[in-house]
Amino acid sequence: MIEHLYIHIPFCKKKCPYCNFLSYEGREDQLDAYANYLSNTLTTYMYGQVNDLPLQLPLTTIYFGGGTPSLLTPKQLEKILCGQVYDPPLPEISLEANPATADYVKLKGFREAGVNRLSIGAQSFNDRHLKTLGRIHSSEDVYRIFDDARRAGFDNIGIDIMYALPGQTFDEFKEDINAVLKLNPEHISLYNLEVQAQNFAPLPDNDTEADMYQYAIDKFKEVGYKHYEISNFAKPERECQHNIAYWLNKNYLGIGEGAHSHVDGYRWVAGGEKEAEHGCEKIIMGLRLLEGIAKDNFIGFENEVKELKEQGLLEETAENIKLTHRGLFLANLVFEKFV
Repeated sequence: MIEHLYIHIPFCKKKCPYCNFLSYEGREDQLDAYANYLSNTLTTYMYGQVNDLPLQLPLTTIYFGGGTPSLLTPKQLEKILCGQVYDPPLPEISLEANPATADYVKLKGFREAGVNRLSIGAQSFNDRHLKTLGRIHSSEDVYRIFDDARRAGFDNIGIDIMYALPGQTFDEFKEDINAVLKLNPEHISLYNLEVQAQNFAPLPDNDTEADMYQYAIDKFKEVGYKHYEISNFAKPERECQHNIAYWLNKNYLGIGEGAHSHVDGYRWVAGGEKEAEHGCEKIIMGLRLLEGIAKDNFIGFENEVKELKEQGLLEETAENIKLTHRGLFLANLVFEKFV
């Protein structure tokens, strides 16, 4: 059965040059038709017309990702949810928000429609870096949307921050971290900039990048955030349950253009053919969690585990295999062993 639902909203006011997710720039006029399409698609699954993909109602989590889901209106969001896929209060309905695309009125509407977790794509609190990243918002917009979200009733807010940005100094990074902590969100995601669409330069060197990551780990831990996944930190019991379902390889259904699904050992992109997953996929996803995953997932990979333990990158607990602290910084080298 499927307890987790991902809904992809592939529209943006402007495509960020580093983004590799499916999205279209300047097509907001198609949102209403797209909301109808998603509503019809979800209804099809709800009433069992896709017999091999039964939804377990009420769902455990729903996640609106993008693109820019905050371009939706509350009415469009209500239309998508059909008012039937969950029984309030649902543990977690998340929506990603760009600070330039939502105000208090819209956020209040989202909250009344059932969204109870907001993920704000701040990326930086430095306007120069935001411009370099191609973001359409300012640092002031981040403060405004956070305040608006609190006033609208959101008590579960995540902030996304990037580091190792082009030309970013260590002091500038520290300013970003301190700005996040002053807001006091329930969740923080910290991502290393991965250049996709253009050549940004100069980038911080590897040592500076590692120092930035360690600084953030220490600061977040110091004020009570749990480091539960390579890039994610949360206050107690505020971990993103939807993303944990991904990392634990649970069943989830993705609807909308470009959405990914995983059900009973098969993965596919919406509209595409199902493909059987490989054991290495489960390992790579599970090792992202700091607690690791059960040892029986590594059957057939004993040599790789032995080598990585000797290198100080993996360690064993009574039940799990997980990254060491050193392994957090060299996770891609670990993952390569299981590809």
